[in-house]
Amino acid sequence: MKLTSSEIEKKRSENIKEISNTHFDALVVGGGINGAVSTLALRSRGVNVALFEKNDFASGVSQESSNLVWGGFKYLESYELKLVMELCHSRNRLARAYPSRLVEKRFLAALDSSSPFAPWFAALGANAYWGIGQFATKRPRYRSPRTIKRLEPSVRADNLIGGIEYSDHLIVENDSRFVIQMIVDAAERGASVSNYMTVLEADYLKKRWHLKVKDEILDQEFETTSDVLVNTAGPQVSEICNMSNTKTESNLVFSKGVHLIVPRVTDSGRILAFFDETKRLFYVIPMGECSVIGTTDERVKQHEVSVSSDDIDFLLKEANTKLSLSKPLNAQDVIAQRVGVRPLVIPKGGVDQDKDWTELSRRHEVETNRRYRMISVLGGKLSDCLNVGEEVVSSLEDLGYKTSKPTNRWYGEPSGAEKSIFFHAAKKNGIEEDVIKELWRRHGSRSFDVIENISNDPRSAEKLSENIDYCLAEISVMKKHEFIYDSEDLLRRRTLIGQTVPRSQLEKDSGFAALIEHLKK
Repeated sequence: MKLTSSEIEKKRSENIKEISNTHFDALVVGGGINGAVSTLALRSRGVNVALFEKNDFASGVSQESSNLVWGGFKYLESYELKLVMELCHSRNRLARAYPSRLVEKRFLAALDSSSPFAPWFAALGANAYWGIGQFATKRPRYRSPRTIKRLEPSVRADNLIGGIEYSDHLIVENDSRFVIQMIVDAAERGASVSNYMTVLEADYLKKRWHLKVKDEILDQEFETTSDVLVNTAGPQVSEICNMSNTKTESNLVFSKGVHLIVPRVTDSGRILAFFDETKRLFYVIPMGECSVIGTTDERVKQHEVSVSSDDIDFLLKEANTKLSLSKPLNAQDVIAQRVGVRPLVIPKGGVDQDKDWTELSRRHEVETNRRYRMISVLGGKLSDCLNVGEEVVSSLEDLGYKTSKPTNRWYGEPSGAEKSIFFHAAKKNGIEEDVIKELWRRHGSRSFDVIENISNDPRSAEKLSENIDYCLAEISVMKKHEFIYDSEDLLRRRTLIGQTVPRSQLEKDSGFAALIEHLKK
């Protein structure tokens, strides 16, 4: 449902006027995780930067992940030690910088007679992974079949030969919200960021980029210029290259991944891991009051994908085979679906053959085209985003641009001092401890605006309903700061509501009606 008002139209018209009258140092095309972290990193170093996304922010690959921030345990199988070290280092940095948004979770990998590894070998790999990760998480442990059954009654005991328990990190809210919070941080530091802005033309003339852009909300075209173009269009990197008459040395192939969201399978909070019939790991991951089952791995030619009945049947069959449930999961239990592609990089001179593509990892490449002053980011994943941001800054510097050193860390949650001030202020307003922590995790510094709304109207602190664990004080702040122009922006990407509550339940919920009405104001 599109949300339009005279206030929205006025704000976007003013934004167009400002962008049209500004020449940018760098202009980023693509508002997924690569675009978000690039914009934040550049702006934090004094670069006058803009970000355009043709749909909503984080509405492509960045909203379809497993919500895991991990160091690439599975890449040890192919002996990619350097990649695992880099991913673990980035994971550790993210976990330290975002302590309320990322939580350490225990993974329980249950192994049976069909698994490709013996428990002793898996335990050896888990301890090696722990060491490569600089012992930043809890220590791995071997688990016997009896212990697995005690810890996780939902795991089927047939054929169990043991397992391992180890740690990685999970995004508490969801992947898209994490990305959008990074974009909002960039905007608050002075970056010009806009969703629903389509780049129609990109021409390099007289040592600067000339772009024709369309505001999809207002149906209005305008032009702007930039010294450098940063292509972070994810699976559509080649489309921006075609438009701008440029090329990348690396290429992408696509792997389709499907997740299904079902009622909660386990209350333990652990992430369950199993090997499916193709010897590939799939997971049962917590998401709010639900569980996420996935993912699949299928080579596809195009980045536009959808969930098929075969995908659903495959994942439900694997889940029912590995889990001991009171009744088997079926298609009617599926609350929502997540489907996207993993853009896998084939480096310059690499081979694109079906027999080789499954060996490709989520490694990223940042390429610099000096002639056309263009930076392209290919591949990558959320776990590695900080490295991407820093490499984009280095690429800009290689093009001759002098950046300034940030006075503070350029990423992460607000300081501990600011957090303490907020907690004290929230307690004075009578807000409960658990709610205070939740508000801080969701909104960071913008939590002060939430409690100001509550001070002005105490009724705005009430949760909208059992299904909608948000209050109007929060929704007002999100509406003001988070570039929400469609109800799905809020339901699918700013919150978990659209993925964890069946639409049939929402439509009967009085809190949902109040939410939509509030967004329209």
